[in-house]
Amino acid sequence: MPASKDPSSSAEGANREAPGTAGVLPASKDPTAGEDHDCRIRIALKIEYDGTKFCGSQMQSGVRTVQEDLEKALSAFFRSKDRIVLNPSGRTDSGVHASGQVAHFDITPEQLTGAFKKHESQGEVLVNLDEEVLRQICLSLNGILKEDISVVAAQQVPLKFHSRFKAIRRTYVYRILNRPQRTALGYNAQYFVHSSLNITNMQAAARALLGTHDFSAFKSSNADDASPICTVNRAELLNYGEGKLEFWISADHFVYNMVRIIVGTLVDIGLGKREPSDLSYALTEKGRNLAGPTAPALGLCLHQVDYPAEFNLFQRGSQEEPNQEI
Repeated sequence: MPASKDPSSSAEGANREAPGTAGVLPASKDPTAGEDHDCRIRIALKIEYDGTKFCGSQMQSGVRTVQEDLEKALSAFFRSKDRIVLNPSGRTDSGVHASGQVAHFDITPEQLTGAFKKHESQGEVLVNLDEEVLRQICLSLNGILKEDISVVAAQQVPLKFHSRFKAIRRTYVYRILNRPQRTALGYNAQYFVHSSLNITNMQAAARALLGTHDFSAFKSSNADDASPICTVNRAELLNYGEGKLEFWISADHFVYNMVRIIVGTLVDIGLGKREPSDLSYALTEKGRNLAGPTAPALGLCLHQVDYPAEFNLFQRGSQEEPNQEI
């Protein structure tokens, strides 16, 4: 849903202009005249990236990260001397990819209008953003960013939205290539296992992950103190043939390296190093030594982050690229 149709998406919802000037205010009017007197505009981004050349998504000193690249692009586009802080839905490690990372940032109407000369020259201040403005933000950011990161959608959201704290579910996919010889295509996005795997045993073991469990056995020893209790509502290994396997998992919460340790355990089961029941036993007994090794980062991809329906975030017709008629 375009944010301009949602009165709650901006403090200025009650101050819309007549048809023909919707989404802007004359410069003489006060854009903070809404109920909460907060003039910030919050924009959510849907982001994809190849994590190969990034030292993770979270800002770190002296190394390239997804957050830093995006914040630099935002500052350049909005011509801001101050840092525009990007708030991601969560962090990914070095080498991990994303096709559905979500992040948000705040901007003032003046900063936003300054990036669009047409409105600035007409003495308007952008408040509620239409599809064309949001699409142009994506195009402009992608013109600044390097080729291994892309902003695929943008949407204006209410100030109560938060990329991290409002997320209700995250979905990851881990890709495995299981054949005798390595591939020359997409080798940085899949885990190559040359020995034959017993896929049936792996699939049987994966089903034990469904439901609410303590995942202490599947978190790294250097994990933070976050609760290990996670509710998994999808856990399945898909076999596409020709050695192409995908492990899909969705949960309300993940502990550090949880997906990669689960995959390492499943691969051990597929190789016959462990029994399918060993995964259930590790869940019950909670010992890290009872689970398998941590699978490589390169096979992991953050596929999707879900939010409450009230935000209608990146649903069809929100701010994806419009279909072009041929």
